[in-house]
Amino acid sequence: MIGTMRDLSPNSTMPNANVDQAVTGTSGRDLKLSYKGGSNTVTVRDGVPVVTFAPARTDLVAGKKVFIVATPVSGTQFAASRVVVEKDGVAPPM
Repeated sequence: MIGTMRDLSPNSTMPNANVDQAVTGTSGRDLKLSYKGGSNTVTVRDGVPVVTFAPARTDLVAGKKVFIVATPVSGTQFAASRVVVEKDGVAPPM
């Protein structure tokens, strides 16, 4: 699990890396990843979402699925440091 952390699904990992190159292979997409301390190439099966972070204020509308990273401020109040929003029918896979 070099450069990865546990994801929410059993036996899965979520790389914390930059995608340097993506090539369609015979068994899915081959992604060349780089991260602090190294690099690696992984094959991602077709249908598995690969997401990236980008400003998306106009995408944040009622009815979209979201994943929010937040910290408690006081009582029932939280401060969001990141909001991941559904785009083009792809919901945040977290």
